[in-house]
Amino acid sequence: MTIRHQGQQYRPRMAFLQKIEALVKDMQNPETGVRMQSQRVLVTSVPHAMTGSDVLQWIVQRLWISNLEAQNLGTFIVRYGYIYPLQDPKNLILKPDGSLYRFQTPYFWPTQQWPAEDTDYAIYLAKRNIKKKGILEEYEKENYNFLNQKMNYKWDFVIMQAKEQYRAGKERNKADRYALDCQEKAYWLVHRCPPGMDNVLDYGLDRVTNPNEVKVNQLSFSCLCTLAAVE
Repeated sequence: MTIRHQGQQYRPRMAFLQKIEALVKDMQNPETGVRMQSQRVLVTSVPHAMTGSDVLQWIVQRLWISNLEAQNLGTFIVRYGYIYPLQDPKNLILKPDGSLYRFQTPYFWPTQQWPAEDTDYAIYLAKRNIKKKGILEEYEKENYNFLNQKMNYKWDFVIMQAKEQYRAGKERNKADRYALDCQEKAYWLVHRCPPGMDNVLDYGLDRVTNPNEVKVNQLSFSCLCTLAAVE
C-alpha cells in the first residue's frame, strides 16, 4: 500500500492562489511595489499602468529568482487574471518589455469564486455585439448564438442589460472606458477561454496537483516550486 502525504506530494490550488494573491498585494504597495503611472495607449492616457519589464524586475528582486523563473511566474499571474494586458488583451502572457498592464480589481480574483454565469456572459457578448456592430470573433459568435437559443426565454432582458451597460460605459471618460474594456475581456478570457487556449480553471480551484505525474502542468509546477522556495 502506498501512503501519500498531502503536504509532500500534493498542493491544493486554492492554497497556491492565496500565495499568489499575497505576492500581488505586495506588488501594489505604493512604496515598495511595482512602479505605476499614467501611460499612453493609442490616443488615450491610462492611469495606474505598468510595463511588463517593471513587473518582471520587481519579481526578480523580490523573490531573488532568475529572469526565466520570474517570467514563468509573471505569466502565471496574468493567465489567472490578476494582471491584465492593455495593448494585446487576447494574449495572456507577461511580455518582458514595454508592454502595458494593469492590476485586476480583487473583486474578480479567482479565489472570490464568483460563478461565471451564462447570463453575465451573454450580456457581455451582447454588449460587444452592439459595440462592434455585429463583428465578433468566430468563437464569440458561436457562443452568442448558442446562448441566444439556450436563453431565448429571457433574451430581451439580456439585450436590455447590454444596452444599459453600453450606455453607462459611454458616459465614462475615454481612459476609464478603455481600461474597463480590457479588464472585462481579460476576465472572460480566463473564465470562458476561446478554443486552443489552456483553461487554467478547467478542474476548479480545489483541484489537487501531483508533481510526480508525467502530465503535470510544467508552468504551474515551476511557479509552485518558486513560491515554496522563498517561504
